[in-house]
Amino acid sequence: MSSSGVRRPVSVEVVEPQMADRVRRASDVYLTLAYVVLAALAITLGNLAVGTADALEQDLTIATGGLPRLLLQLFSWVAGVGVLILPIGVGVDLLLRSRGWQLIHALMAAGAAAGIAMLVKAAILDEQFTQVLAALTRPLRTGRTNPLDVLVVALVALIVVANISGRRWLASLAPVVIGSLVLTGFLAGANTALALLCSFLLGAIVGHTVRFAFGTTTTRAPGTAIARELVQAGAPLQTLTLVDEYNEGARLYHGLTPGGLIDVHVFDRDTFGLASGRRLLNRLRLRGATARAPSLSLRAGLEHRTLQTLALRWAGVWAPFLIAACEVDGASAVIATTRVEGVPLRVLGADLTDEQARAVVRMLVALQDHRIAFRGLTRDNVVILPDGAAGLTGVGDGDVGGDDISRRADAAQIMVMLALAIGVERAVDIAVEQAGQLRIARTLPLLQPLALGRDLRTALKARKGLLDELRERVVTLDGGHDQPATIELRRVTAKALLTFVGGAVAAYIVLPQLAQVDLGAVIATAQWGWALGGLAAAVLTFVGASLVLTGSVPTRLRFVRTFMTQLSVAFSGLVAPAAIGNIALNTRYLQRSGVPAGAAGASVGLAQVFQFSSYALLLAVAGVIAGTGPQSTFQPPAALVAAVPVVLLVLVALFAVPRVRRFFRERVIPQLRQVLPQVLAVFQRPRKLIELFGGALLLDVAFVAALYCATRAFGLQLPIAAVAVVYFAGAIIGSAVPTPGGLGGIEAALSYGIIALGVDSGTAVSAVLLYRIFTYWLPIPFGWVSLNYLTKIDAI
Repeated sequence: MSSSGVRRPVSVEVVEPQMADRVRRASDVYLTLAYVVLAALAITLGNLAVGTADALEQDLTIATGGLPRLLLQLFSWVAGVGVLILPIGVGVDLLLRSRGWQLIHALMAAGAAAGIAMLVKAAILDEQFTQVLAALTRPLRTGRTNPLDVLVVALVALIVVANISGRRWLASLAPVVIGSLVLTGFLAGANTALALLCSFLLGAIVGHTVRFAFGTTTTRAPGTAIARELVQAGAPLQTLTLVDEYNEGARLYHGLTPGGLIDVHVFDRDTFGLASGRRLLNRLRLRGATARAPSLSLRAGLEHRTLQTLALRWAGVWAPFLIAACEVDGASAVIATTRVEGVPLRVLGADLTDEQARAVVRMLVALQDHRIAFRGLTRDNVVILPDGAAGLTGVGDGDVGGDDISRRADAAQIMVMLALAIGVERAVDIAVEQAGQLRIARTLPLLQPLALGRDLRTALKARKGLLDELRERVVTLDGGHDQPATIELRRVTAKALLTFVGGAVAAYIVLPQLAQVDLGAVIATAQWGWALGGLAAAVLTFVGASLVLTGSVPTRLRFVRTFMTQLSVAFSGLVAPAAIGNIALNTRYLQRSGVPAGAAGASVGLAQVFQFSSYALLLAVAGVIAGTGPQSTFQPPAALVAAVPVVLLVLVALFAVPRVRRFFRERVIPQLRQVLPQVLAVFQRPRKLIELFGGALLLDVAFVAALYCATRAFGLQLPIAAVAVVYFAGAIIGSAVPTPGGLGGIEAALSYGIIALGVDSGTAVSAVLLYRIFTYWLPIPFGWVSLNYLTKIDAI
């Protein structure tokens, strides 16, 4: 920027269409949604904790009631007079600034807010929303308090649309008037504190909705002002032409100078919130690899973009370089950079040569060596320059000193671009030649659609299988096997959401039962001889699981390591549903033990089949003995008989679809051919069959024994067959509930089952808790130690 305060006359030709007088700001949408969430949360909490809210309100009444009487009268007078003065002052101010339409919109918002408030108030008092009535009001001798203060709602909506920020006397008067109005209404007993809060939120919701619907007066700087500031900052502009009104969150101009064309990016306060809001949503949704924290101000955004241009030049990467940066009238920020001319990778496509691909990888290495995360590499902003080098047409949305995941995501994007252009083999070979095997192997966890950006995801849809092929090739590199298969980039996954919902439902069921348990009495009355028996049975469950896994593979496994793996499965159950953690960890252990990947998966599946067979056999036996199973004259339901042929017909019809046949031929049959020898080898060894089936029986019998011992520890003498049926029902629910270790679901099901046998709820819950301590909670610390040890010796 120029050091002189004297402005030279500017003679620059500006080419741009006339800007709209009004603009819709994304910030209004975000604020409306935020206020709606706050209002819903306030009402929900007020409804759930009515007693707490009443106590808080009493405390507030006592605190404010202690104010001097003169001060309270002053607040009342300010509220009464301010209700008249504030709207008049807002109207006069808008008229003096020639904003008649804004005054009309503000009055419309106030009227709409008052009307909505009266309708909502009438509906609540008519008990159409009983829970809201209970949260926002309290009973009086002659009725109830008002659920909303109409004046507060209308005034807040008026002020929001009038947008008094920057008007000093109005900005000072408005909080005083509204605060006095709120305090007066609260002390008079006309409204509860929560009702006044909701009144403010409703007014803000209506105000921001109206403001977004009609738009606000634009503050965007025109092209002439932009040109003037750039010339003052030292840019020798001759012509300034608007090219794109919204390019990566900014207006894009092309400027003509004696040295050629330059790019001018203009960030406007009016639209700045849209890009920042999108980045914020991505930041909340994704981890660091694909989302940068949004800039909270125009200056911060300008400084970030400027730093990125300087960092790219420092790294030796040919990219846009800073010419000038400045602010315009406090409402826009401008950055002018050089233009980079080259042929994008999208245009080159399959014509990309090996030497050009090497240039792209060298550019990536330069970024990585200087710890620069670009974020958002695409086939459009990566170009081949006239001299054959690679360059960038933008400065990206990344960071200097970027985190490891972000830089690995950049490398993954380059790998996919090259694979799309020249094929997987050539792309990997060239990348390894220029960057080394370890750097490329570290891209493996980020070779996933979420880390690649929209452009590459769209391209991969047309090249199905290419990403899998690339991953298979990268995993063969030195260090590839040491990389995790993937890194979860989403902060909230469907599995995590299901876990939360399942846990909440389970807690809703279990906690009322726990409230009936006297832990002191439980400890005092428990028969600890039976408890030790339950502990021994819990240990045998891990022995049974170890035998099942050992018997599922022809390879000889070390029993101690296999036993420790089953303990590790108990620890992994903290972060994954029971069935998922079991399969993943056992498959990993078998692979580390020398079993091929396909055969390892088949062996774990075989173990699961035998466990299910044992489960079904014992359930049938226990059901018959307990009198709840099939009778000798069993006749299946008619609906089941009718459903069997229907299911078979559906399966046959599916094979009439070419895509299903092709999937079965290309995916299923090769897998079966790979694992069939493994399965046959197991069946040809009687010892393995004994380990498989014997271990599966021991596993289920030990679980039943642990539950039986837990019931006996509290003096219950239930039939063991009936206890077995209860256990098997709980096991089914535990596999279905998407919570770690079936937590909550198993407790609820087992407690309900034991209560159904005639046991009081307190004793039933106590027995189930003791059983879960043996079989779930106690193994966890031992599982953590086992997992760390097995990981250290590379056994998992």
